[in-house]
Amino acid sequence: MKSSKKNLKDFLKFIKIEHTLFDLPFGYAGMLLANIFTLKIFILITIAAIAARIAGMVINRIEDLPLDRINPRTKGRELVTGKISIKEAYLIFIISSIIFELSSLMLNLLAGLFAPIILLFFYIYPKTKKYYAISHIFLGFSIGIIVLGGYIGAKGSFPVSMDVYYLMIFVSLWIAGFDIIYQNQDRDFDDKVGIKSIPVLLKGNIIFPTTVFYILSSIFLLTFSKGSLIKIIFAILIILLLFIRLPFLNKLNIDDLFKFDIPIPFLLLLSLLL
Repeated sequence: MKSSKKNLKDFLKFIKIEHTLFDLPFGYAGMLLANIFTLKIFILITIAAIAARIAGMVINRIEDLPLDRINPRTKGRELVTGKISIKEAYLIFIISSIIFELSSLMLNLLAGLFAPIILLFFYIYPKTKKYYAISHIFLGFSIGIIVLGGYIGAKGSFPVSMDVYYLMIFVSLWIAGFDIIYQNQDRDFDDKVGIKSIPVLLKGNIIFPTTVFYILSSIFLLTFSKGSLIKIIFAILIILLLFIRLPFLNKLNIDDLFKFDIPIPFLLLLSLLL
């Protein structure tokens, strides 16, 4: 029994279950913007979003394994320590990818055709880390596209309204901005091994680029929110959460900084539900 609990704990830690749950509201937001809701669609979008995020996280861990073995911060990760074997990782990736594709096909044909494109973004992301700035934007877009995926899953067509695209771009730029903060903790290591992140390029002076990403993301969020007082109120709350962290970028650890982001997906969802 203890062994089973430990294996489950290692698995959940390996797939970063908290990040998976963090991303779920983006798929639901796309569904709500499609203005189509059934229990079947809700369940299938939930399954698809969880499976896609697991696949993306696992392939990133597999691709990063050579670096994780020599990075002091990541030496405790499950693939490095052997708590999860490389064969098990590939098996998790294959199973989660199949579940993602099948659940997408059960939603509609276009969702099934769109699913491999999302997986492709997850696969390419780790390979972009040797190009300045691209990896931050690529990661952001890999998460932002979940909004579009949720819409397509519910509607079976691409959106005509720009609102879906505005929200997708907001999420993409916001996540890209936070990834700059996240990557700053590995700046010295990344510089040694040739990872060309913005923190490496700017030698840790990340307040300016992070601010730029947050300003751009705020513009798209406000554009998305225009015409609705409720949406504007929630947008202001979200923008405050983005900017009040900036004076503390070099004072708080990454876990404390992430706490500013935790409410944002749920505030977005509430703005669409109320």
